[in-house]
Amino acid sequence: MKKVFTIIILMLAFVVEAQSQTSLQIAELFNGSYKRKDNAIEVVVKGNQLERYKLEVFRSLTIKNDPKDFERIEKLVEQDEKHAISKETGHIGERLYYAFYCFSPQKGRFRYIFYRNSSLRKTESNELTLIYMEGNVTMDELKVMFASNLIRLRT
Repeated sequence: MKKVFTIIILMLAFVVEAQSQTSLQIAELFNGSYKRKDNAIEVVVKGNQLERYKLEVFRSLTIKNDPKDFERIEKLVEQDEKHAISKETGHIGERLYYAFYCFSPQKGRFRYIFYRNSSLRKTESNELTLIYMEGNVTMDELKVMFASNLIRLRT
């Protein structure tokens, strides 16, 4: 009986966590499929390690040398832009170079997407970085953390 109860609790925790991202198109990118790719690094951090940043969830995905994935991810990010309550973007030509989106709070936590496609600049590495965060941190606080490298763009 204890084992069944534990399994139910774990399943509920997974569902609550997954619901935070379900309204976002990028949610499908954090299903673990990139963990098996040699050219990708997926990082998930939760809990006490994030308290000093006022975050509860930090997920990042860095992919190198994969133009097809770059285009697919860019399209998902652009779809999520439609629901952002605050956004900053930069383009190179017709392509999205960087994006920083804030979404309406869910369960009292703000949700953020940071995206950068360095492959669009010949002077930078051929990689794409996507970060999803949620917590009680403000957009201005996140910008300071990124600027001071408290949160690294390359994980």
